Amino acid sequence: MPLTTSVLPDIVGGMADFSTPMMRQYRSIKEQYPDCLLFYRMGDFYELFNEDAHVGASVLNITLTGKAGGKDGRIPMAGVPYHAVDNYIAKLVKAGYKVAICEQLSPPNKKGLVERDVVRIVTPGTLLDENSLDKKANNFIVSILADDTSVAFSIADLSTGFFAVSEGELGNINKVLIEELLRLQPSECIVPDTLYNDTEFLKLLRGVKEMNIYPSTSFLNYNDAKRFLNKHFGVKTLEGFGFTNNSLGLNAAAGLLSYLKDTQKGELTHIKKLSLYKKDDGLTLDRSTMINLELFSTIREHDTRGSLLSVMDQTTTAMGGRLLKLWMKKPLIDKKVIEERFDALETMGSDSTKRSNLVTLLQEIPDIERLLSRLSVNLGNARDLVNLKLALQTILECKKILGSFQSKGSLLYKEATNISSDLKKIITLIDSVIVAEPPITTKEGRMIREGVDEELDTLKNRINKSKEWIIELERTEKEKTGITSLKVRFNKVFGFYIEISKSYLHLVPPTYMRKQTLVNGERFVTEELKEHEEIILTAEEKINTIEYKIFSETLTKILESTESIQRAAESIGVIDCLTNFSIISERNRYVRPKLLYSGEIRIKGGRHPVVEKIIEDPFVPNDVTLDNVSQSLLIITGPNMAGKSVFIRQVALITLMAQMGCFVPAQSAHLTIADRIFVRSGASDVITSGLSTFMVEMVETAHILHNATSNSLIIMDEIGRGTSTYDGISIAWAVAEYLVKNTKPSPKVLFATHYHELQKLEDEYPKQIKNFHMAVTDEKGSPIFLHTLLPGGASHSFGVAVARLAGIPEVVIDKAQEMLQTLEYRNVTEKGKIYQEFSPLLDASLGDRLLHKELENLDIANMTPLEALNKISELKDKLKIITSQHSAFVDAD
Repeated sequence: MPLTTSVLPDIVGGMADFSTPMMRQYRSIKEQYPDCLLFYRMGDFYELFNEDAHVGASVLNITLTGKAGGKDGRIPMAGVPYHAVDNYIAKLVKAGYKVAICEQLSPPNKKGLVERDVVRIVTPGTLLDENSLDKKANNFIVSILADDTSVAFSIADLSTGFFAVSEGELGNINKVLIEELLRLQPSECIVPDTLYNDTEFLKLLRGVKEMNIYPSTSFLNYNDAKRFLNKHFGVKTLEGFGFTNNSLGLNAAAGLLSYLKDTQKGELTHIKKLSLYKKDDGLTLDRSTMINLELFSTIREHDTRGSLLSVMDQTTTAMGGRLLKLWMKKPLIDKKVIEERFDALETMGSDSTKRSNLVTLLQEIPDIERLLSRLSVNLGNARDLVNLKLALQTILECKKILGSFQSKGSLLYKEATNISSDLKKIITLIDSVIVAEPPITTKEGRMIREGVDEELDTLKNRINKSKEWIIELERTEKEKTGITSLKVRFNKVFGFYIEISKSYLHLVPPTYMRKQTLVNGERFVTEELKEHEEIILTAEEKINTIEYKIFSETLTKILESTESIQRAAESIGVIDCLTNFSIISERNRYVRPKLLYSGEIRIKGGRHPVVEKIIEDPFVPNDVTLDNVSQSLLIITGPNMAGKSVFIRQVALITLMAQMGCFVPAQSAHLTIADRIFVRSGASDVITSGLSTFMVEMVETAHILHNATSNSLIIMDEIGRGTSTYDGISIAWAVAEYLVKNTKPSPKVLFATHYHELQKLEDEYPKQIKNFHMAVTDEKGSPIFLHTLLPGGASHSFGVAVARLAGIPEVVIDKAQEMLQTLEYRNVTEKGKIYQEFSPLLDASLGDRLLHKELENLDIANMTPLEALNKISELKDKLKIITSQHSAFVDAD
């Protein structure tokens, strides 16, 4: 209940009176929300006091002021205007703070303290301000529970009505829960005090960046949780949602829903269902894979431009944009559903006119899911209802086009049937009650059409007649008095008055009653003017009350159709994504993949969907064949800049795009559905977790080796580069060997490396491992990269040549070349065993080729006779070294 006190006035002329009663009210409310910053409404401002004021001034960069009344004679305070409060709240919330909004519940008066209470709590996961949320991203909030044997988490998006729950064995918490949180990127997480005080558990959760973690008392015991959920969803049992008895997930879901209701101070009628969230119902992508494939942002710039999303997202609605991200994070594994999407793309592509008309309609549809959510928690207004009406009209137009696209049973037809024709009733209701252009506020009338309510129409007519009388009054009084400057005016403080300048005061009739003295004149009233003022003000107050009541009743009727509206919004999201796929597939020359069960991947003329868009030269396509038996692991060598990383990633991206239901950048593609895609690439420190570059590399590699199956696609790029050469080669060798020996049949693996020694694996496992290289030609010591994949291994890395291309100073290049030649021909002997510093010298024929290249690159025409003799002598010495070293190596072997 709101706190009230009938003591001194609270607000006089908009200024705060810091007497004890008001501060007692403030402190009483603040004590109920100790973990929140309390935005305390005072007239046209929200004020922060004491420590809250210091936080607000610092984070919001606003002035810290003070008023008399504190222990030291001064109470710190900082305020923001009410009309701009959303921006300030969003800034505080994104900084990790909770904000309790304390509103005035009674009008300011001079008889007692204004009633106030908290009407809503805003947290990172409950932010609903449209301007503060990314319209094409979900704003997830999660709750987590764990007992001796299992862990459960519930996830919701208050802004859309999404609500789901998942649970599993406790031993999987690091592998499953944290990986899911990293993938979903929630902005807020609530846990019971026991888990919040568990240091190790909290450390795990803090590995999820930008997720604010709070302890909560909202969690219930199992029986209370079940009753709470049954009551919210209006059911007697939750078995219809797929839940069994003694489910820890129900406790997690009830705790989250209870927390959301507590923050919103309402029933959340837009949360209509609780889904079971299963990690295995789609292709699984871990955080490392999403980062290394640059699905949502680039690795270096952290920019959307240059990501797969930037190429694939041409959606026009917020619902479609959010859904596309979910499809990208969790592609399909059900062949039938994937093929349904492919069929839909072909159908749309066959009639570009209809597709174009559909896109035009989609562009007119606002974010219905979030609009409905705001209406459900009493944050909406009449203008939102008008926008909803217009959106539903457009959706029904979309339904007509969808219905004409395809026959029954198709995906497009299914989505069309999800759009209920009953939406017409909502359109008619809004259109018959709400004016075409209502104001944003719901408490000042002007929302309801004429003819809706008889009393309302009578009051409006009464006001109109009085306003007409007042207009006429100004004309007649000018004539009667001869005061040409006489004006009849109105303001909220003084009501209606007659204003006369000083030069005409001698003409003022005795019937005028003085109301206010101004510098340049006087304000007066008459008995008749006071009567009409009373009529207008009384009628307007009644009108505002009646209109708000009608608005609320209309909104209640609309919210009864929440599920129909949500289904329509979901279908629009699906249609938007499919239309988007159809258009980008046509525009970018993508082809429909053929889905297989054989375990094979056969791509002809495959292209990287992002790289082909950002390079100026024509992209060089490549073919690849992988299977689980005869060619399951490809060792891919070649110098930097030759295209190894682009090639191996494009195979992963083509697979991912296909399982999203999109056509792919290739001449043709035959693909077996993957259950997981793993990408381990490069090296990066995770300083905040205390992990070194190499430890991160090994942890991610271990994750792949433990979780890969025969149906997985694995991309390994430069494994072992984070440690010394011999350690790195040994680890890379062992990892590659493990992948072909320990899973039967083997997963499909693309293994890019600079360790040419790994090429010998083909001799060890000729039925499974094959060597390929990125082709490079050598023109006078400078490499020309052909970006073409060819069978066989590479013989040279061109590292120094690439350094020159990168702009390394020439003096450094010269020194590097000198050191390279020294190392290439140096022989180290230890206890009779011959070791080689560089692998090319293990092969005498390779050494011969190096000499051959050096001879080819000699510029004899510009050499003096002495330089030529010295060079010949040098080459003879190198030939002797190669011959002797090879003999020594053979003997030692």
